[in-house]
Amino acid sequence: MRVPLGWLRDYVDLSATTDEIVERLAMLGFPVESVERRPQLSGVVAGRIVALEPHPNADRLQVSHVDVGAAQPLVIATAATNVAVGQTVPVATIGAQLVRDGKPLLIELRPMRGLESQGMLCSADELGFEPALFEDGILQLDDSVVPGTDVVEHFRLLDPVLEIEITANRVDVMSMVGVARELGAAFSAGVRDPIERLHLPTAAPQDASSGDLRVSIESPDCRRFVAERFSNVRVRMAPAWIRFRLALAGQRPINNVVDILNFVMLELGQPQHAYDFARLAGARLVARDAHDREVIRTLDGEDRTLTPQALVIADAERAQCIAGLRGAADSEVGDTTSEIVVESATFAGPRIRRLGLALGLRTDASSRHERGLAPELADVAAARAAGLLVNEGATAHPALAVGIEPTPRAPIVVSPQRVCALIGIDVAPPEMARSLRSLGFEVGFETASAQFGDPDSDLVVTPPYWRNDVTIFADVAEEVARIAGYDRIVAASPPVYEQAISSSEYLHERHIAHCFADGGYREVATLSLQPHSVYERFVTSGIVLGGEPVEIFNPLSEDQRYLRFSLVPALLSLAQKFASMAPLRLFEVGHVFERTESDPFEFSTTAWMYVAQPVDEPGWRDSPFLTFKGEALAIVRAICGRDADTVTTESSGLHPGKSASLVVDGKDVATIGAADPRLLAAYGIDRPVYIGSLRTHDIPGYTVPMYRAPSKYPAVERDIALIVAGEIPVHEIEHAIVVATDGVVKGVRAFDDYRGPQIGEGSKSIAVRVKFQRDDATLTDAEVDGHMSIIVKSLRERVGARIRE
Repeated sequence: MRVPLGWLRDYVDLSATTDEIVERLAMLGFPVESVERRPQLSGVVAGRIVALEPHPNADRLQVSHVDVGAAQPLVIATAATNVAVGQTVPVATIGAQLVRDGKPLLIELRPMRGLESQGMLCSADELGFEPALFEDGILQLDDSVVPGTDVVEHFRLLDPVLEIEITANRVDVMSMVGVARELGAAFSAGVRDPIERLHLPTAAPQDASSGDLRVSIESPDCRRFVAERFSNVRVRMAPAWIRFRLALAGQRPINNVVDILNFVMLELGQPQHAYDFARLAGARLVARDAHDREVIRTLDGEDRTLTPQALVIADAERAQCIAGLRGAADSEVGDTTSEIVVESATFAGPRIRRLGLALGLRTDASSRHERGLAPELADVAAARAAGLLVNEGATAHPALAVGIEPTPRAPIVVSPQRVCALIGIDVAPPEMARSLRSLGFEVGFETASAQFGDPDSDLVVTPPYWRNDVTIFADVAEEVARIAGYDRIVAASPPVYEQAISSSEYLHERHIAHCFADGGYREVATLSLQPHSVYERFVTSGIVLGGEPVEIFNPLSEDQRYLRFSLVPALLSLAQKFASMAPLRLFEVGHVFERTESDPFEFSTTAWMYVAQPVDEPGWRDSPFLTFKGEALAIVRAICGRDADTVTTESSGLHPGKSASLVVDGKDVATIGAADPRLLAAYGIDRPVYIGSLRTHDIPGYTVPMYRAPSKYPAVERDIALIVAGEIPVHEIEHAIVVATDGVVKGVRAFDDYRGPQIGEGSKSIAVRVKFQRDDATLTDAEVDGHMSIIVKSLRERVGARIRE
């Protein structure tokens, strides 16, 4: 939420600096995301145009005579076409400091086609506003601004604008008055509440009428509905002080009716909507459920088809507003409108949120309604808006208020001793009472004879109507801690108690993460929620997946509707974004979800990726894949303390001819390979990408390797050329050699793979080097020959190999 400090000072006197305010807001639980420093403006005063005549030497220029409160009017040349005699406009005098296109602009006396211009008439851009927020040309002020008034000081245009993060449970702070209450309590400053002297409407029957207007509620999800009719309305430009405040808060001024309602929404936090009374069929407004396939054209020009799950405000014939979201174009207030109805209502927050998600529509109004507004706020905002509209010359008719009647909040009994024990700060009961009262709480004692100095006396605390979030003792304790200051809490290490929940899974995942980090990979953390387009991208690329992803019932947006089925899509998105930084090594340890017949199956997995630089070499060589494979084997060895065997396999999402499984103790623990070219094309990646994945629970824990002293006797190496079936993997050949002898074979390495007509179709020739070595004696040639015979027999029996002649 944008909070202009100049506007905030209307409600609370703050002598603190901007940095102190930012720090205090953070301590109150509302961190400031950014501080917008306003451009340094000076020398801008209000001026009234008393005469206007054509420039003698230029067809497109006019010469204005402007009263700025001095002895003589200023003569100023202008090319603007929206100026007229009698207007009040901002005038930059000679020496004024302005801004244009974000750059400083100094106003100097200069001739314009032979006429010396004594200043400049200012547009919104030159005062540091976005031009789109205001009318084209010269900015218009209202006649209430006296000529000669310092515009910058009068409208507080130099004060910074804060962007404040508001938590979901504090809808009351989504208003200027709400922020003022917080800072007033924090800095012990008085708060000027604009609603204290308002005349609020009284509750009426469920179907109420006033003159020609009737209002009613037909849905329980409309909690409170206040409507008021105004006649003699003149739709025009709003007063300058309202327009400037709206613009600083990021709202575009439109006309006085809309601007007043937007102003009250930002001031008090209650959205309102205005209807052209002449366009309401039957002079009636009713809060009801939408009819099935009821169509409404909203103010943005879109036709929206509704279902009974939608809540609407309707006249006697059709829906005129989607409750809490957006009004209809049929009853829009326009330049010819002379009579309006202002609706101020509160609704069930969850229904408004679901409705906004279903329609793909979120507005400033819905962001407040969906958090649950207090019913009393509808009456307060209606009275505030009525006062401002009457100031604009409108005639107010009696307000109608239907729905639940506001009732006082239930008091909460609070023990000061329990509060201090909970928050870890020693706060005296009088200080507690002052802190709570400064936030609008009523504070009394459980017994009439109790005194403030008595620490054993319980306090009776009644929350104000705008604090729906305070319902229990702990909520009151939190309020005391916020105002007393979290910085008063002494830093201390809390006791750590033994828990029944095992930490083994967490420790195992952390060990895996450290092994990848030690292997040169950088850890990333991506979202568990994703759009359906991720799944569609895989499927349309021809990648076979196990089934549809798991959909959640209550998504925050379409981009967060599905639980992720794999960590790989997020890594590919990062590869697409940062491919220019290759070589790039990333990994993530996280949970993924699979659809089952009952509840979704959630399990922990690890995925890692290597984005390589293109290499000028034959395609069959693929040296980056060998690098990736070597790193994967080293990481698996670091994780479990054992070497993994590599077995050729095929896996969805990997290149069919460049993928393998890593096997430890006869169990597949990981899959590695080059990314499927179809996936790379779908993600627009033009560099070699290699992907690995392992299930965290499949890979065994670390086993400390046993040290074995190397033999002091010489080794003997023999080469053997074998012919085997083409589908026999090398690791099976190596295994058949190792198990054939009783520990004499110390190493096996295949160093040649040949396929050709000399071998025969469907077969291949594998050359293997076998290393023999004993720990207790030197091997003789006869012994080695004997072992070779045993090895040849084992190869023939286990893998069907024969010696190549």
